[in-house]
Amino acid sequence: MNTNSRVFAFIPLLITYILVKIVHKLAGFEYDIFTEGVFTLKFVLDIASWVFIYGVVYFLFKKLSPQKNA
Repeated sequence: MNTNSRVFAFIPLLITYILVKIVHKLAGFEYDIFTEGVFTLKFVLDIASWVFIYGVVYFLFKKLSPQKNA
């Protein structure tokens, strides 16, 4: 695994974390897995927001990153 692939894996995850925190704060969404449990609607919403935002960030990061010519 080279350095570029590590950066490519880490940066979208970091951006996703920041965006999820911002969106949850703006929406007034609070979820603590240790006090509220796993199988709740809040858990599903939390995971769905992570998956959706990560998908968008990963897609944009892949489109905007320089490509190697084969």
